[in-house]
Amino acid sequence: MPPASTKQKWLPLFLEFISHMRISSKELLGHDATPLSDLLYHAQRYFLEQICEGLDNNIHDFKCLKARQLGISTIGLAIDVFWISVHEKIQGAIVTDTDSNREKFRVLLEHYIASLPRGLRVGIRRHNKTLLELNNGSILDYLVAGTKRTNVALGQSRALNFLHATEMSSWGSDEGVASLRASLAQKHPHRLYIWESTAKGFNLFKDMYDQAQQDTLSQKAFFIGWWMKEDYSFAPGSREYRLYWDGRMSDTEVARCKEVKKRWNFDITPGQIAWHRWYSETQVADDLLMDQNHPWTPEQAFILTGTSFFPIRKLNDSIRFLHEEKAPYKGYRYHMGQDFLATQIEQVSRADEAELKVYEEPDPDGIYAMGVDLAYGRSETNDNHCIQVLRCFADKAIQVAEYTTGMPETYQITWVLAHLAGAYRESTINCELQGPGRAVMDEIRHLRQLLDIGYLQKQAANLGVQEIFDSVRWYLYHRPDSLAGNYVYNFVTNWSTKSPMLNQFRDNYTLGMLRLRSIPLLKEMETVRQEGSEICATPHKRDDRVFAMGLANKAFIDRRRPALIAAGMTYEHEMERAARRAEGTPHTVFTASIIQDFFRGKEDKRDREKERQAWERAGVVF
Repeated sequence: MPPASTKQKWLPLFLEFISHMRISSKELLGHDATPLSDLLYHAQRYFLEQICEGLDNNIHDFKCLKARQLGISTIGLAIDVFWISVHEKIQGAIVTDTDSNREKFRVLLEHYIASLPRGLRVGIRRHNKTLLELNNGSILDYLVAGTKRTNVALGQSRALNFLHATEMSSWGSDEGVASLRASLAQKHPHRLYIWESTAKGFNLFKDMYDQAQQDTLSQKAFFIGWWMKEDYSFAPGSREYRLYWDGRMSDTEVARCKEVKKRWNFDITPGQIAWHRWYSETQVADDLLMDQNHPWTPEQAFILTGTSFFPIRKLNDSIRFLHEEKAPYKGYRYHMGQDFLATQIEQVSRADEAELKVYEEPDPDGIYAMGVDLAYGRSETNDNHCIQVLRCFADKAIQVAEYTTGMPETYQITWVLAHLAGAYRESTINCELQGPGRAVMDEIRHLRQLLDIGYLQKQAANLGVQEIFDSVRWYLYHRPDSLAGNYVYNFVTNWSTKSPMLNQFRDNYTLGMLRLRSIPLLKEMETVRQEGSEICATPHKRDDRVFAMGLANKAFIDRRRPALIAAGMTYEHEMERAARRAEGTPHTVFTASIIQDFFRGKEDKRDREKERQAWERAGVVF
């Protein structure tokens, strides 16, 4: 086990407290009066250490992802008793998924309190199915979240400064969770909020866990794997050990043991490997369910109901790689003006402010493909605009930029698209036509007309904006089962086109032909599942980035790759050619304004010409 923190201010006091607390253990038959402190697993001690370390660092909100049957709820209930006993007038709540679990925990809490000696036991003023009230004025409400989307008012009319939420992956109402969170105090000195659960797919608990991983100043997310429980192991020499341990590990087991050692400094034993093999073979028929209930890492725990469409393990590896490498990008935010030419782009430093992420600056010799998925096009749930940009080679495509926004105005996505087409010059654009898609094409045509013959003609001519529209090429769709030569602009996602497009996306990603750099995109891919012929994101999850990348990949496959293959423009060949051409030559960059600075070179040229003419008028000949 990793060493405990050197602080742990209240851990010794708590361990002394629970040494007087008795519990019946199903693993120790006939030992009804065993001190709880004598039965702690490594998993439970690790849980306590994480809570203590967080409190020592002024963190009061904890999200614990756990494997099954580690005793976390049991030790959590002991914390409940301890907290409301040592602090007066605490307003707390324990929230379970079902009525039966509420009743089970209520009985266990009463047993815990009754087992304490007089000097430690705070008397019970009243105790029923709805609350526990102690003589020191502390109250612990018993709440049931329910497994259906009915309890939308969970925690309403309450002001809580203590919370123990258990198995919340089974809770049915996202609105209820939001209501509960709104009832939590933010400044109470003794506030403590513990959310602990196993994983059951991509639900609200995963969102909260991911959020806590990012917000490390006010929250703490931690994971407890199956390998932290001593009982999950066979003793050397036992029949099961001899049957399931053959003296060596598979490549997968080796990789997983190395990952656990690297991230948690925990050495997994042959006895644990034997137990895991036995349990997986005899108790669980589904490998994904085994990963969910007894995960090695947090990434394995969150799996989907139904069949994951994209390879989950590869996605986990990609996300972990990008986290470790801290893949660099430049973030930008657009400020829309009264017209296209007045629109500004500002570089930002915070990830949550970045609408546009540029992973690779435009290359004058680059070949690009863009996918555009519009908000409220395919369905009412895809409420973001998204543009994905790929740089294309004969043997692969690399994500170089991603734009995502929830602003639904058509003109905004049109102007951004025009800007990106001007930056990544040699581009083929594949736009989803359902919903506002056709409006985007119309707006592009309208904008070009304004620039050609409208009131912006003079400004556009001075800035050379026409070059943007000279570079726009729309994807041409042709039905593969049609013998005619008819083509239509862009793409309409329906039952006959969606599956082939997404399967091509999955194949290219799985085979390594697509290099993805966006962690939000990869996380959206995790939520996409296939049930029969239907491919869609888990309910209440977005897939805008996924479909935009699918459209970009389609443009790459159908309209870019054939010519690149014929020209022999592989990734390696182009990188070598670029190095020979101009080592260290700066590429086009995104600067402070969308148009003016983008064409700064043209303005500088005009200024130099004006200066030369002025000198000529002064009688100086060059």
